[in-house]
Amino acid sequence: MDHIKRFQDSHDFKVDSKFRLSIPGDFRKVLETQDPEWTPESKTTRMVLLYGPKLDGYVEGYSVETISEIQEPLTRRRLKDPKVKAAFSHFVHHATTVTVDETGRIVVPQKIRDKLGLGKDEMVTFLGNLKNFQLWKREDYVSEGEDEDFDFDPDEFVDDLLHGPDADPAPAAE
Repeated sequence: MDHIKRFQDSHDFKVDSKFRLSIPGDFRKVLETQDPEWTPESKTTRMVLLYGPKLDGYVEGYSVETISEIQEPLTRRRLKDPKVKAAFSHFVHHATTVTVDETGRIVVPQKIRDKLGLGKDEMVTFLGNLKNFQLWKREDYVSEGEDEDFDFDPDEFVDDLLHGPDADPAPAAE
């Protein structure tokens, strides 16, 4: 996957008095490359926001391409299956499509404002998760905080991820 097709980094933006919210520029580039209807002339792109009850305190954002990769296989599944019903609830019933305008902003839908408890002139945090991203009300994200007692070495994890837990460690640099 190309670097441009990933959501990464974190950004803070303020919702204005008309509930408009700027989308980070690097996120917009990902959304544009993954929206088949986007053209440089149109200058608008679409994204999908999930706001269902399984998301605790945040909303998930997806490109049109990525949400389609998830929704398409659902069309071939039996709705009687409880897992399929739950997936429909999460990825279809609680999904809303929004348009990023030519200035790079969206109007935050009421459903999303309700989910986040978001008012005018409040801060929103965007967190890239590679194939999607999270939107948090900034104060909720800060209060959620990171588990400081969690002993974690990201470099060791990446070694395991890339080479497996039983692989010989990379040779030390000399």
